[in-house]
Amino acid sequence: MPEIGLDAPPVSVIMVVKDAAAALLKTLPRLLNQHYPNFELVIVNDNSKDDTQLLLLEYQQQYPNIHVVNLDSAVTSIRGNKYAMSIGIRCAKYENLVFTDAECAPTSVHWLEHVAGQFSDNTHIVLGYSTYQKRNNPFNRLLHFDTMVAAMQYFSLALAHSTYRGDHKNIGFSKTLFYKQKGFAAHNHLVYGDEDIFISKASNQKNTAIVYSPESFTVLQRSAYYNYWCHHKEGLLFTRKYNTVKNRFLLNAYGIVNLLFYIALAFAIILTCKNLPLLAVVLGIACLRFISMYLVYGFSAKRLNEKQTIPALLLYDLTFAVMNPLYYISAHLHHQRFK
Repeated sequence: MPEIGLDAPPVSVIMVVKDAAAALLKTLPRLLNQHYPNFELVIVNDNSKDDTQLLLLEYQQQYPNIHVVNLDSAVTSIRGNKYAMSIGIRCAKYENLVFTDAECAPTSVHWLEHVAGQFSDNTHIVLGYSTYQKRNNPFNRLLHFDTMVAAMQYFSLALAHSTYRGDHKNIGFSKTLFYKQKGFAAHNHLVYGDEDIFISKASNQKNTAIVYSPESFTVLQRSAYYNYWCHHKEGLLFTRKYNTVKNRFLLNAYGIVNLLFYIALAFAIILTCKNLPLLAVVLGIACLRFISMYLVYGFSAKRLNEKQTIPALLLYDLTFAVMNPLYYISAHLHHQRFK
């Protein structure tokens, strides 16, 4: 990435907050102290009932580059954060927009430099990496594995010029592109869609870049994250059907093939357990697959700073081979939550 100078294009960082006073105390200093010459922080306060508005007023008095938009009415038919995001985009002064979350903190003071530095005359979408705060428990490592695999999928498809989503906690796109796509109008009736349906429709073979340097990450600071992760995962699985046929096929095929592999392996071991030569062949084929997994996933884990997932990689892969179809079914059985 070229070094950012004083002539770097200005950037609007946008986030929607709701009852987030406690979270903002942690994340605002990290956002406002970014080493970037010219940026504004647009905060859309979506009908908060706590001290969010007072806290933002205090910060506004200290930082002139904070622009707060207070929404005092919930009269809208638009689901999720899309209405508030649209207001933030409308109020943003600059062409290049970067989005994050009130509970997400950049990993370094160079976060904005790395993400915004990807914008160019031809690049109008930037996909970054966002993960969870690390904790020393198996479930946390499981979530990190799931987040890493999801990023591997949307990064690799973006590199293959078939972009289908990003992560709303670390993503950027241009204001011109947003209005060219008529904003979120095509999926205003859905809770989700801002990070997948919009990105899928707005991207083409040349306008998307990815950034995965360690200094470009954001980390979710939420203390209780299971319900958030579960709802977010099901929401993305539900909106997958609005993606292109090609991407739906690739993503669904990955999940189906992964599950079928473990089912076939279990049956093969049972059927050949009394025939040692055949059992050796079965285990040999399985070992080849596991070795290739460790090479591919291990490389990604190192690049995305998720090395804690490597020791139990096979266990996590098996877990999600079973869980992902269940989450997919649950998302469609309870689809009213996402409409």
